[in-house]
Amino acid sequence: MYKVLPILLFSFGLAITTEDIYDNSYALLIGIDKYKNVRPLHYAVKDAESIKEILVSTFDFPEDNVKLLINDEATLSNIKNSLSEISSSARENDRVLIYFAGHGDTYDLPEGGERGYFLPIDGKKDNLFTTSFPMDEINIISSMSESKHMLFLIDACYGGLSAVGARGLNVNTTPNYINKITEDKGRTIITAGGRDEEVLEKREWGHSAFTMNLIRGLKEGKADYNEDGYITANELGVFLKEKVTIDSKAQHTPWIGRMTSQDGEFVFVYSENTVVIQDKSTDEKLDLLLSKMDKLESQKKADTPLKKQNNNIENVGLSSPYRQKEYGAGFFATPTMTSFEFYNFINDHLELSVQYEHSIDKISSLLSGTQSNQLHLGQLSVIYSYVLNERYRLLLGGGLGYVQVLWTDTALDFNYFKTSAIGGLGVNIIKTQKLISTQIGCKLLFEISDQPHLDENGEVMFDKKIDIKPKIIFMISFPE
Repeated sequence: MYKVLPILLFSFGLAITTEDIYDNSYALLIGIDKYKNVRPLHYAVKDAESIKEILVSTFDFPEDNVKLLINDEATLSNIKNSLSEISSSARENDRVLIYFAGHGDTYDLPEGGERGYFLPIDGKKDNLFTTSFPMDEINIISSMSESKHMLFLIDACYGGLSAVGARGLNVNTTPNYINKITEDKGRTIITAGGRDEEVLEKREWGHSAFTMNLIRGLKEGKADYNEDGYITANELGVFLKEKVTIDSKAQHTPWIGRMTSQDGEFVFVYSENTVVIQDKSTDEKLDLLLSKMDKLESQKKADTPLKKQNNNIENVGLSSPYRQKEYGAGFFATPTMTSFEFYNFINDHLELSVQYEHSIDKISSLLSGTQSNQLHLGQLSVIYSYVLNERYRLLLGGGLGYVQVLWTDTALDFNYFKTSAIGGLGVNIIKTQKLISTQIGCKLLFEISDQPHLDENGEVMFDKKIDIKPKIIFMISFPE
């Protein structure tokens, strides 16, 4: 069995990276279980969600560029609009992946040909032409896109497939193989099967046979037949054809085809914090791992630039295969209030903060001739963060604090415990990214809590109030 070992990188990894081949990556993933007019499926939505996780966490697809349409979202018009949007967004050095998990069907043409369709959520088998998506339009979509490489992964069976063949360049006999397949344009389609075949899904798999092996081939690296650290569309197609045929007991056999005569191929390159080790002896695995780490060390000594880090202020709310130690400090001051805050990021979602606040004349009073007061607050807060984009993130959490209120007339002094609900917005303003990452940003927090005041008898009363608390924050990240 293959094992994927995440390595906590201090500098960058292997020679070939996604950035060496592509400027950007886009994906449209469609999964439909709850069909309205045909038999429902069980795992198509889960299949699509699993492919999204692999693309983002293992193959450097930006999450903002991966669109997921599931069940009621997967109408015919939404599918067409999304295909148009993604094909027009990609530029000449980008890659595009289209994945569909659902029902397919075939329409017999009067003169003996056939036309394949895949069915949207409300597709009807007795009216394919007006309710379903014709697969030959994939050719139109692929020709409309400027992208360098496109890969269509269709977890459905149908006939009427049109391609110029599956044969590509031979990795063993072609000089500069990887350069040739990544420089030329390429359009590839891999389907789960052909006409009169039915996609097989089983409870013990939790997936269809096609997507189960797609996950094994990509995430576990099993489709990397020559163990060179990247998987081509042709390697993936050969792997799927063999494994799906076996697992489905020949009920359906995947089909791979090229949609143009060009030699380019879609390439999956592992994220630079991932090493794939095949089923070897323990000593062989250790030797391979050590050799990879030796390469990393030599590149670090050669001052290889650090291109990426996992910074919570940018990536909070996104899954990540490795961690960093991250700490921050916040500050805000007015003529009547000073606040300091220190942060420790527990994981990609949670931050723990300790706050001290000093305020002057914050507590109101109905007593005549009210004297001046000072408030000292110590508070521990837990905040959940979710990223909206590279600059903005939502904040939601709660705090528990201890407050001491001191008056000029010490007889009025009092203490109390404070609980609060916190919500707000975090903004990343400036980021420098060297071996240690530093960032400057701000927070705008809205805090709901019980606020005290003195009544006309000098008794302490509490009311629910909202405090607006802006903060300027500074963060530093240490690789762990």
